Formats: sequence, structure tokens, C-alpha cells
Amino acid sequence: MFQPPHIDHYELACERLPAGFDGLNLLHLSDLHITNWSGRLDRWEKHLRTQTPDILVVTGDLGHRSWLWKRSLGPIKRLLDAVQPRLGTFFILGNHDSIKLGPALEATGRTLLENEAVILERPGGRLALVGVNQHRRIDTDIPSAMRNVRPTDFKLLLLHYPDMIYQAMAAGADICLAGHTHGGQICWPDGSPIIRHDVLSQDMCTGVHRVNGTWMVVNRGIGSAGVRFRLFCPPHAIALTLRRKQTLKT
Repeated sequence: MFQPPHIDHYELACERLPAGFDGLNLLHLSDLHITNWSGRLDRWEKHLRTQTPDILVVTGDLGHRSWLWKRSLGPIKRLLDAVQPRLGTFFILGNHDSIKLGPALEATGRTLLENEAVILERPGGRLALVGVNQHRRIDTDIPSAMRNVRPTDFKLLLLHYPDMIYQAMAAGADICLAGHTHGGQICWPDGSPIIRHDVLSQDMCTGVHRVNGTWMVVNRGIGSAGVRFRLFCPPHAIALTLRRKQTLKT
């Protein structure tokens, strides 16, 4: 079934966002599940070329079969080359990725975050872009990832598994971006997932949610796994604009 590329656009009102980051634009990709190039990726490449974000983030499962990571590397790089973010591309690995893929892709000019943070500074404060290692769940070490982060920093966490939201909240996350669920991939006609792939409720399987003061954004991804098709669950990317709460238009 042909499903054209689509990008959902959201503004997030953030109480603690430093003034210097008001209007920051992020493009969020997830679950590419790429092994070989295809006509589907031709369409996504063309669509992504229209995007001009400040930051590109990818929350895991760039490849599909971990043992074919060398074959995946070129097509993944080609797709990411379609976007030229001003401040860089940052990514984490997911459960389908080989651990060898991360350093190989980093060598092409992207930044792999493995339980670590990159600090961006602008007038008015700092933004900590925190990447949590989630190639496997047991690799998750949020305290290590936050070791250079100040309590006053605005904290944006990259997760693969959305159901790690509560651990991230305990660490003071302002925003969590995640993937993994594919939005269910195969859903009922109303979009509710048949399989969730995590322990969160059905309504949190995709989209933007407010969880006790933390924004959680769950990306359906652009690829598929297992049965390689989607039903009532179209692929997408997400474009986010961060706003200081008092400047958000009503």
C-alpha cells in the first residue's frame, strides 16, 4: 500500500526554556529500518530536502537487520544527507541496530549519543541534548547520561523506548523524544494499535503527550519491522518548534 511521506508539525510550550532557544526547530526521525535503498526512500529523500531545521535527531532503529549494518550504512547516510541542520545531527541506537553502526555513522559527521549529553549555550541559559543508550534496555543509564548536566539546564532526552518516560521524568526531563512503537504499525481503523511494543497505554503509542509536566513525543517512524507493511498507521516524521510558554500564540 502506497503511503506518501508526511511530516507532522507541533509547537511545544516549555516553561523552563531559556529565552535564547525560543523558536528552536527540531526535525525528529525514528525507526528508519533501512537495509537497502528503495522507491519509498526516494520519496522520503525528496520530502526531507524541503526541511531546514536547526537540529536533526534520530531516536534509534536506523537499520533493520543488525548483521547487515555495512549494507545499511550507505542508504542511511544518503537519507540523512537530505537534511542539512544548522546545529548538527544527533542520534541514538535502537534494538535493531548493530553497535558497530553508531561509530561508522558518526564518522560521517553525525553525533552518536551513548549515555551522554551535548550542551548548547545561548543567552539566558543552556539546553542539554541528552542521548540515552538504548540498543538494549539494560544499556540505559540515565544518571551517566546526565553527569555533565546542571539542574538548571533545559533537558531534552532522546529515548528509543517510550516507556522509559518515568525514569526520564525522575531525572528532570523537560522533553522526551522516542520511537520504537511504530504507532502500533498495524492498527484498527480508528488508529488504535493492535500491538503496542511497550507497557504504556494505547493512547500513548504515538503523538504528543503531557506527562506530569514533561512533554513526551512518540514517533511512528518511517519504516516497518516484522510484517513489512502498515495498516491504518501511516509513517511520519515530526517537526517541533520549542517556545517559551509565554510567547506561544493562542
